[in-house]
Amino acid sequence: MPRPGRIESVFLNIPYDEAFENLYLAYIVGLTQLGLRINVTLAVPNQGRLNTIIDLIERSEFSIHDLSRIESSRGIPRFNMPVELGLALYRSRIAGGKHGVFIFESRRYRAQRSTSDVNGIDPQIHGGTARGLMAGLRNIFRQPGDVTTVPEMLASYRAVKRKLPELRRNSGGKSLFEAAVFQDITVAALVESQKLLGRRTVGASHGTAGR
Repeated sequence: MPRPGRIESVFLNIPYDEAFENLYLAYIVGLTQLGLRINVTLAVPNQGRLNTIIDLIERSEFSIHDLSRIESSRGIPRFNMPVELGLALYRSRIAGGKHGVFIFESRRYRAQRSTSDVNGIDPQIHGGTARGLMAGLRNIFRQPGDVTTVPEMLASYRAVKRKLPELRRNSGGKSLFEAAVFQDITVAALVESQKLLGRRTVGASHGTAGR
């Protein structure tokens, strides 16, 4: 059986609101830790936004669609996530399955009720926790030869979370859902990933020296 190739990029379709901040951070850290480039719509202006979303999906090998917060917000349901899910499913179809689609939810069986047309896709259930989300990410995106563990991913998540006050100050804003802050969080996640690799290298060399 041929060895699977590395995954390069993923389109991330999530809600941008304060109540989702912890999971937003977990997605960025977890996917970065697994070696993926994240394509998001944060920096996309409203003018021509739909075409840009389609372009981001087409440039991604996979997409994640978190449907855990599509319920009504201020009396208005959130349709952005299901719309982008539909675009990704169409992309998967016309690309002959070369674009993989994954759904994440906080509760079992809710996605089957809220978007019954996708009953053939088994959602990853994160339970609203960073640990549950990272377990789901590792389950579907573990790279060839990678030995990253969920505890390691959570350690990086906590390290980046401690930097958030500084990242907010540097951006001059309060929201994490801004292009500049997203880039800063990604860089911080990459730094933690490099630290992890460094610790592994040191541990491996010590293990070799002790033989």
